[in-house]
Amino acid sequence: MHTECMKLFRLRSNGFVTALIGAGIVVWGNACGSSNPSGDEDGGAPGSSGGSGSSSGSSSSGATQGGSSSSSGGRSSSSSGSSSSGSSGSSSGSSSSGASAGTPSGWLSTMGNKIYVTNGTTSTVWMGRGVNIDDIFMCGYNGTLWMTSPEQSIEQIASGLIGTWKTNFFRISLSMDSDPTITSWLANPTQYKTPMTNAINAIGAHPGVYVLVTLRSEASMILQDTTDGDPEATGIPSNSTNTPNAATYPSGTDTVYQALVDTFAQSPFVLFGLTNEPGGNKRTSAVLSAAMSHAVGVIRGEEDKLGVPHHLVSVQGNSWTSDISFYATTPLPYDNVVYEIHGYPPTAASYTYANIPVIVGEYGSFTGSGAATFFADVETKKISTLAWDAEPFSDCAPDLLNITTSATSLTPSTWGSTVMGYLTTHTN
Repeated sequence: MHTECMKLFRLRSNGFVTALIGAGIVVWGNACGSSNPSGDEDGGAPGSSGGSGSSSGSSSSGATQGGSSSSSGGRSSSSSGSSSSGSSGSSSGSSSSGASAGTPSGWLSTMGNKIYVTNGTTSTVWMGRGVNIDDIFMCGYNGTLWMTSPEQSIEQIASGLIGTWKTNFFRISLSMDSDPTITSWLANPTQYKTPMTNAINAIGAHPGVYVLVTLRSEASMILQDTTDGDPEATGIPSNSTNTPNAATYPSGTDTVYQALVDTFAQSPFVLFGLTNEPGGNKRTSAVLSAAMSHAVGVIRGEEDKLGVPHHLVSVQGNSWTSDISFYATTPLPYDNVVYEIHGYPPTAASYTYANIPVIVGEYGSFTGSGAATFFADVETKKISTLAWDAEPFSDCAPDLLNITTSATSLTPSTWGSTVMGYLTTHTN
């Protein structure tokens, strides 16, 4: 965190596919195994579709379903969706994709402004209710990686929160507070990639639990806020045209995203977060949108190469990720994209849009009845949330846990008791 501390009904003509979304349920029938009008290759199973209204935007890469790669341009995305800060309903012109038969059970997808989970036949609205937890650097406590098997501590923290707090959603920020031990997913696997992979897989082994794996800090990122922000937390992904070091990072951050996809290609419980709070408040929304769109395209290209379903990808906004309104005006031209906001505290207008699905990736710092009002609102709108921050080894304010320096002694702080009360009374 630290920066925050500072600051259908649709009937497809090629078959009998009907989406019944009125009650948050989508049931998919037989699509006859033929290509649909939007360009998906079904491979014997109906592809996911679901853009409502006219699609005036650019085509996106279609999701791979049932192990069969979809054709490029299989999804269309509208660039005419408007911001709706008071509506929680669906809107025509949205970029979306529904779940399909043939998609393995447990995978997430988006449709309109909601996230869905499939059991292989039907899909229901999914809500992630959870917390941020830290990587093996433990928010600086293990800054030199002196701890033995720190991934076991992460697993124990997550298990405790799942069992007691009823958490079904975690956000893990990679390379967070790694100074003075600077590391990367691509460097020294024994030191970082292997233990983090083990920890993430252990969390995902819990039934119904999902992990947003966020590339918070990476040496190939650019345009950090070095004036009044946190450079470690405000990087923007680069590519081969703007890499900070063509010799060391010839493809910029692209290679890291590809490596993350390779690691978690078959993991339905993983969502990919592109970055944390790109540019602080120093970059234009156009710069951010272009960088995010490129990065999503890299991830989709790697997934299609491997022939795996498309994971949800979370893209971040401007002003320390408190503003995603520009994405509602022009959604990114890809399927299964969710838009992430951070707020201390978040306002309803910052996360309420009719045409794009939203995740509140960080929240905290409520006063009075603010937290109760927020919880009631996101429940009504079915918006997934992640409280900041569950760390028993180091104060990562606003911290949900008291410092006990124990992965098994998870004593909630005052703030943690508030979040714990919400999580334990709202379970899926």
